[in-house]
Amino acid sequence: MWETATASELKVVHMNNVLLGEGTMPLHRMRSSLGTLILGCALVFGIFSIAQAADTRTSEEVVSEGPDESYQAKGIEFGSFLMLPVLDVSQHYNDNIFAAATDRRSDWITRIAPEVKFRSRFTSHQLNLTAKAEQSFYRKYTSDDHFDFTLAADGRYDIDRNWKLTGILDASQTHEDRGSPDDAGGKEQTRVRTGTAKFGTDKTSGRFNLKVDGMAVRRDYQDVEGASGAIINQDDRDRDELRLTTQLSYELFPGYSAVVEGGLNERKYDDRLDDQGFNRSSHGSTLRAGIGVDISELVRGDFLIGYMNQNYKDTRFDTIDGFSMKASFNWTPSRMTVVIPTLERSIEETTTVDASGMVRTGGSLTVRHELQRNIILTAIGSAYNEKYRGTARDNWSYDSRLRGQWYLSPNYYVGGEVGYRERTSKVDSEAFHQTVLLFRVGAQL
Repeated sequence: MWETATASELKVVHMNNVLLGEGTMPLHRMRSSLGTLILGCALVFGIFSIAQAADTRTSEEVVSEGPDESYQAKGIEFGSFLMLPVLDVSQHYNDNIFAAATDRRSDWITRIAPEVKFRSRFTSHQLNLTAKAEQSFYRKYTSDDHFDFTLAADGRYDIDRNWKLTGILDASQTHEDRGSPDDAGGKEQTRVRTGTAKFGTDKTSGRFNLKVDGMAVRRDYQDVEGASGAIINQDDRDRDELRLTTQLSYELFPGYSAVVEGGLNERKYDDRLDDQGFNRSSHGSTLRAGIGVDISELVRGDFLIGYMNQNYKDTRFDTIDGFSMKASFNWTPSRMTVVIPTLERSIEETTTVDASGMVRTGGSLTVRHELQRNIILTAIGSAYNEKYRGTARDNWSYDSRLRGQWYLSPNYYVGGEVGYRERTSKVDSEAFHQTVLLFRVGAQL
């Protein structure tokens, strides 16, 4: 089923959580890897004593901002925290729930999503806790009924007003989208359990700014039953990942900075060989440089280009390398409107038969506009080319959505969305198109 955002979060289609070409490292080597990571960070911190940049909000945070303060939920005081409970109920219509090229099947889906957040109110530092559940009920194809959840904690430690440390712990259960390139095609959607740990620091000194980010991820895929009744093994997709990214910038003159960014990654699969006999474990790196822009409240963002590579343990897989790009800008032409264009070229993981990896190139555009203090309209569009190295598979994916949210009061809201998604491919069976409609109501305190 095509994922849609809740009232408290607005996800930009294909907005990147993973930096271009970056992956992660196996947990069985975590001890030595983390030791190297910490040592590297210590050396960097010893060289630079730098402070936090003016505005570090991500694009996702900007577009997920709620309505005018007079229509925001007030929350419940809970000691040093503010508790923000939300109940969101939505009704979806999908005209192609299996993302099929032929024999399209439609269905209605009801989703019930309770969520509670705890936001700290410390004078300095920050700690946030989130618990969210989502139950999906299909009207006809009940075998696709599923339960998802997320448990997360994120925090910020302010060493001083110009230097911060950040961390995130996240455990989640999701179900793989039927339109995913790696979908197993089972009778049920594939359950995916993910554990994530992130840490980072952001420091500046004079005209220098340094950011260091590390992330470790565990991914576990559940076996599913195929159309013939046989079990489709998904254990050969289970893997551990680790990545380290460092970005250094220097302010050339007010509002413009020179930026250099490097990343290392490693991806380790549990099974030495998958069911097709390939060793999919790999390691890679990226190196990019470009310009950072921060012009008052008008434009903020980076445009970086460079080189990326991913090397695979299996000698039958060719190394993937070449041009890399990452760009994202927040443009605020007025207090009521935010425009966010993005561009990327990256190496993504895939378990497609005979493919070593997937090179993804494209971009997205998001426009968020407050029609009134309590009415928010959002338009999202994206287009991406996906080339699977080692195969003839070459896809184009297109996605467009128009969403509206109307806050009746600080405690109640209604919303709706219409979207269209299409994938074209040189492999006919991989092509599909899909239209989604939804209506939602919600209550929050």
